[in-house]
Amino acid sequence: MKARERILGLLQRDDVGLPALPEVLLRLDQMLRDPDVDIRKVADLAGTDAVLAAQVVRMANSAYYARGAAAVAGLAPAIQRLGLRAVRGLVYALTLPRAFQDTRFPSRQLWRHSLAVAALSQEIAAALELPQARRETAWLGGLVHDIGALALSIVAPVEYAEVLEEAGKIQEEWSESDFAGLERQKLGVDHAEAGEIFLSERWRLQPPLPQIAAHHHDLDTPEGLPESDEQGTIRIVHVANGICSQFGVDWNPCEAGGRAFRESAWAALGLDLGRVEDLVARTRASLELAEALLSGGH
Repeated sequence: MKARERILGLLQRDDVGLPALPEVLLRLDQMLRDPDVDIRKVADLAGTDAVLAAQVVRMANSAYYARGAAAVAGLAPAIQRLGLRAVRGLVYALTLPRAFQDTRFPSRQLWRHSLAVAALSQEIAAALELPQARRETAWLGGLVHDIGALALSIVAPVEYAEVLEEAGKIQEEWSESDFAGLERQKLGVDHAEAGEIFLSERWRLQPPLPQIAAHHHDLDTPEGLPESDEQGTIRIVHVANGICSQFGVDWNPCEAGGRAFRESAWAALGLDLGRVEDLVARTRASLELAEALLSGGH
């Protein structure tokens, strides 16, 4: 328990290298919550971060978003093309990976996985015909569901490297919860719990994002969490995470096997396995978007 107590304490400290929520992201997030916000004001604020501004323009001109349309040169036209709801998700996706650049963890693989899960979660929410706000939450939940691994790699870099090394030596097929079990065995805490603490106590993000990080390996309703829209979003991220892992879009060395297509997981969402082929195709598109986001739209 000493390791657990030490790591839980470090996750809440300001002097151990854990990044603060980027200021431009915080301000843009608040602004983009207003559906009537002036696009010019959004462009002015985004323009204060030259890297972010350039990436938003590149994304607007990427094949995924441009779809053959003429290139746009300015930030305001780029935001107009993307739409304010999409811009909020993109700002998170383009900003968060930069916040963790100093970690020795294989962060590019994690963000590739997380971005693909985010995009696929949004696709599943659309397939379920959920409201736009729920689709946006699914996107953000998918994006941050594994952020606890990055936090652990910062506060306990040697121990977490040993966890990854040991996991890489295991040959048999694991379930999606087995890696978390190894983390708890070695550290006293897993990346799901660490993610909830980091998102809620350090970044002060509102529900359901910390809860999605905490329960993304759980299919059944966690104790104390009633059936709700929040639980539905957790299940969406759970399924999207499993599908992406099934197709090798993951950051940890454990093999997920065929568990992504358990009937119980799909039934819990109200989907049937007849949708597999369609969602597999969407997985490929999600991976393409993840690669574009990691390269800033190039």
